[in-house]
Amino acid sequence: MDHYDAIIIGSGQAGKPLATTLGKAGWKTALIERDHIGGTCINYGCTPTKTMFNSARVAYLARRAADFGVHHGDVNVNMKEVRKKPSFVAR
Repeated sequence: MDHYDAIIIGSGQAGKPLATTLGKAGWKTALIERDHIGGTCINYGCTPTKTMFNSARVAYLARRAADFGVHHGDVNVNMKEVRKKPSFVAR
């Protein structure tokens, strides 16, 4: 059976940096992750949500551009492309 100085469960925003810091300090460290490295925030929550929010913000600003003297064609939002962006950003 292996023995560790620290066993960290979850590689979220605290788990991965903690495991790295302890490892650099000479601790024998195990990091246990059930799903994706980075945890919920990076893969499903905060980052993808903010990316989609920013797509909406850009569309809003583009539609209001004429109010600021900037003229362009129609603004269209392709939701299929918007939904692809968060998974690209999370990687």
